[in-house]
Amino acid sequence: MARVSTTVLEAHVLGEGDWIAAAEVCELYRIDLAAVHELAELGLIAARQGVPDKLQVPATALPRLRIASRLMRDLGVNASGAVLALELLERIRHLERLAGDY
Repeated sequence: MARVSTTVLEAHVLGEGDWIAAAEVCELYRIDLAAVHELAELGLIAARQGVPDKLQVPATALPRLRIASRLMRDLGVNASGAVLALELLERIRHLERLAGDY
């Protein structure tokens, strides 16, 4: 007799009020926990301490963390460089939006 295996996947839409454990972010973006702590210390993301020493990051920070992790992992940029690069990219996008208004 054939054995049938079923897998149940759950999804949750993340919003502004949602927080995610930094450990999950590390697994998702293949980044060290120490790097997430450093990015938070440098002001790239707002983080909070959850239950006993469990760092949490807001769901709204995921796009920034994704880009920072790729810069660090793929290009070897350090955390300070990743923060600087993201700030510059965001300024460029802002200026492009302003230029588009004319």
